[in-house]
Amino acid sequence: MKAPDEARSTRQHGRGLQRSKLMLAFATAWMLLPLSALASDWFQTNASQMEDVAVGYDGSIWLAGENGTVWVSKDSGQTFKKTEASGFARIAVAPDGTVWAVGTNETLWKFADDRWTKTSASGIGDVTVASNGAIWLAGKNGTVWSSNDQGQSFKQVEASGFSRISAGEDVVWAVGFNGSLWKRADGTWKKTPASGMQDVGVAPNGTLWLAGKNGSVWTSTDDGVTFKQVEDANGFESIAATSVRTWAVGTNGTLWRYR
Repeated sequence: MKAPDEARSTRQHGRGLQRSKLMLAFATAWMLLPLSALASDWFQTNASQMEDVAVGYDGSIWLAGENGTVWVSKDSGQTFKKTEASGFARIAVAPDGTVWAVGTNETLWKFADDRWTKTSASGIGDVTVASNGAIWLAGKNGTVWSSNDQGQSFKQVEASGFSRISAGEDVVWAVGFNGSLWKRADGTWKKTPASGMQDVGVAPNGTLWLAGKNGSVWTSTDDGVTFKQVEDANGFESIAATSVRTWAVGTNGTLWRYR
C-alpha cells in the first residue's frame, strides 16, 4: 500500500499528464488552422506572379501579370481567367466596365466591346478612372494628364513628380516619386501628412487605401487628414479597393483580399 503523500503525488502527476496531453492536442489543432484564421483579415488567393490589380464597379477583378498578361475574375477571386492580351503593366476599370491598361512600352490601351484599342497617349506610368468616367494618367516623367472624351484626347494638368494616381468622385490622389501623397480638389494640389508611400487606391465610398514603400498598408476615412496603419499587413506594393473589400498585390506577386 502506498503512503498518502505518495498516492497524492501519483494522482497529481496523472492529472498533470492529462493536462499536458490536452494542451498538446489544442496546440496541434491551433497550428493546423489556416494562417488567415489566426487573427488576420487578409486572405491569399491562388493568383501569383501579378504586378497590378484593379476592381470593376461590377465586382470583377482585373490583374496585370509580371509577364504582361491580363487576367480577370468574376467570382470574387476564386478563379482567374487569362485574356488574350499581353505587354501590360498597370490596369484600371471604368464605371461602364471599360478596361484601361498601360503597356510595358508606356503606351495606353482601351479594352471595350471585346477589343483592345491603342490610344494616342505615350510615356505613361499609371492610369485611373474617376467615378464620372474621367481618365487620369501619371506620366513616366511625373506629369499628370486627364481625358473627358474616352481617351480621344488628353490635357496636361499642372503637376509634376508623380508616379501613381487614383481618382474618386471629385478628388484625385497621387503618390510622388519621393513617397509623398497629394490630393487634388477644386483644381488645387495639397500635400497630405502621408509619406513613404508606393501606391494609392480610393474606394467608391471615399475610403483611401495606401501601400507603403516598405510593404505596409494604410487607410484614411477622413479625406486624407489622418492615416491609420492596417494590422497584419506587410509585403504589399499595389492596392485597389471597393466599398466592401480591398485587394492587394504582394512584392512576391501574390494576390490578397482584405475581408
